[in-house]
Amino acid sequence: MGIVDIVVLGNIINETIIFPNKTIGPVLGSPCAYSSIIMARLGRKIGIVSYIGNDLTKDMVEQFQIVDTEGFIPYKFTTQNNLIYHADGNKSVEYAKVTPVIEFEDIPDNYLKAETFYICPMNCEVIIDIPKKLYEMGKKVIVDLGGFGGTTSYNHFSIYTRRGKALIDHLCKYSTIIKLSEEDLKYIIPSMSAEEATQYFIDKGAQAAVISLGEKGALCQTKGQLAKRIEAFPPECEEDDLNLVGAGDALAAGMIASLDDMQNLEEAVVYGTAVASLVIEKKGGCVVERMPTSFEVKRRLSKRTSILSS
Repeated sequence: MGIVDIVVLGNIINETIIFPNKTIGPVLGSPCAYSSIIMARLGRKIGIVSYIGNDLTKDMVEQFQIVDTEGFIPYKFTTQNNLIYHADGNKSVEYAKVTPVIEFEDIPDNYLKAETFYICPMNCEVIIDIPKKLYEMGKKVIVDLGGFGGTTSYNHFSIYTRRGKALIDHLCKYSTIIKLSEEDLKYIIPSMSAEEATQYFIDKGAQAAVISLGEKGALCQTKGQLAKRIEAFPPECEEDDLNLVGAGDALAAGMIASLDDMQNLEEAVVYGTAVASLVIEKKGGCVVERMPTSFEVKRRLSKRTSILSS
């Protein structure tokens, strides 16, 4: 594929999804899988660094045909988990098999020519020296905290613990953008509002922070500016037909894919919310045909007259 634009780091997952009324799977999952496929579908040249086993089905593997897979690390199995959606709206993750951690040396030399790196582990499997090294190389580094003590982590720890504070503060220091969900916030900074949390991340060194808020859209803040709330796009299907799996990953993928083309972070987050709105309206899982093209996103964006709210 040649030089890639964006590199995504984190393990793909052989996942079983458990809802209160049904079980689906095993299916392809993880922020790494969703975001890499979505960004490639949007026209970006994407490289992926992840362990992968021969336990994935042919159909799962074929979803990565639009992604550069030089960074796949063959292993005896793929990380396996149960993603559990609870009746109260929260979710949790149980791990059955876990692959080794991803180290800096696992990144192909060709990928180091990319300008943007999205670090989105499930369960702390990307060692924390990676964002530091990339940031010091002058790269744009986006870190998703969901897999660093947030929702998808097996062990949750907040900034009010010594380990949690050291980890989060380190990641902020070496991040261009910190990304997390409202649910992650409950684990990482449980006593702060979204606005207080974004300011905390910036105070600790991040250039910007973005929190996905589900049906409420997103909150974003850039260093030196006030936080801004971005409205979600209203769904164009019945609420019962919405497929929310992967929504937060879709928002992040759209934001990152559009960063270079937008005038500011807020516009990129708006683009991300448009991507997420299209993804949740389609049935299926982490498959190429579910993901929108850039044309579909532009058409969705054209329907909004006022996109920013303070």
